[in-house]
Amino acid sequence: MKIWKKVAISLAAVVVGVPLAIAGLFIYGTSGMCGNEIYSEVLSPNEKHKVVVFQRDCGATTGFSTQISIIESDDELENESGNIYIIDGHPKDVSPSIKWASDTELRIERRLTGSEYKAETSLGFLKKIKVTYSAGSS
Repeated sequence: MKIWKKVAISLAAVVVGVPLAIAGLFIYGTSGMCGNEIYSEVLSPNEKHKVVVFQRDCGATTGFSTQISIIESDDELENESGNIYIIDGHPKDVSPSIKWASDTELRIERRLTGSEYKAETSLGFLKKIKVTYSAGSS
């Protein structure tokens, strides 16, 4: 009976472990396929945060996208998607005008059309930064 138990446990470990290992290797192998190229940065009035407008490129099978993130001013932009705004198109063609209204309010001068993949209205939990969108130059 002991040998059957060992065989069953070993078989279960292989059945569960191998697919998990393959999935982990796939995620690890494809995580570096995208890259960010900074287009512009705008510091907040108190210089604690900055807005980064960038192009995210994920290879030949995807088009250009313009993305916006708010990060702390001394941080570098991570290789991640924008945390505030994402839209199709190259930044030189579709980048909105960015203005800080205050230390805690950012204005993105571009009318929301519904074609955005992301258009957040705030960032943060305790120390929120409000994001507003208005018609302006696009």
